Amino acid sequence: MEQREGTRAVELAEQTRKTVRTVLVGLPFRIAAAVRGGARVFHPRGLVATGHLELHTRWWTLPTGTPINVVARLSGGVGTPSRVPDVLGLALKIPLDPVETEWDLLLASSGTSAATRVLPLPAASWGAARYSSLMPYSSNGADTRWVLAVPVGPHPASTPLDALRESIAVAPLRFRLELVSMTGSPVPAGQVTLTQVRELPDDEQPTFDPVLNCPPGLAMRPAWLAGVRVGAYRGSRRGRGDPSP
Repeated sequence: MEQREGTRAVELAEQTRKTVRTVLVGLPFRIAAAVRGGARVFHPRGLVATGHLELHTRWWTLPTGTPINVVARLSGGVGTPSRVPDVLGLALKIPLDPVETEWDLLLASSGTSAATRVLPLPAASWGAARYSSLMPYSSNGADTRWVLAVPVGPHPASTPLDALRESIAVAPLRFRLELVSMTGSPVPAGQVTLTQVRELPDDEQPTFDPVLNCPPGLAMRPAWLAGVRVGAYRGSRRGRGDPSP
């Protein structure tokens, strides 16, 4: 009897936490998305491109050394004029096994130090941006690292999406992926190559949830903050009329 009551108490506590998270986090984002006419709260305007990903270390818990087809969405946080800095986004949808499961890896322009890689920061151009996962991932319950992306080769010297579209039409867009611990230096861990633009209106572009869509063995840390992000993304989806969990 005592064990049953204890289990019930734990279930009630978890339900209460979820309810509080929905009200305090999800609801404001749901309202914000609705006010914006169904647009995303974060990075409402984007450009979709296809290409491939290659991973070079077993930290990822995914196949290494083999190209993996990916869909990417590049976006501006606000959509500023050409020479005005903006928080830039690089989101990757990476297919997993079993089929129809995926990893949503979201990176935003950030700083390069331990103190600033946790912050979304404006970048002056696509070429000058340095991207970070903002929150680290743990691999197999340990070895916690941030995922970084660094532009390689020609990238636009401004922030508009049209500049990206024109750049990909001329040559593939490449990024070097890096991993970094709290106190270590970044180490190369893979690369992303985007080769073709897929013209889609904003309301038909893929949506991303980096917490719910994550590969086995990898988890965002800390767990409590990942839970907050779940509520924010869910609220944004509901505000756009998307009923998915």
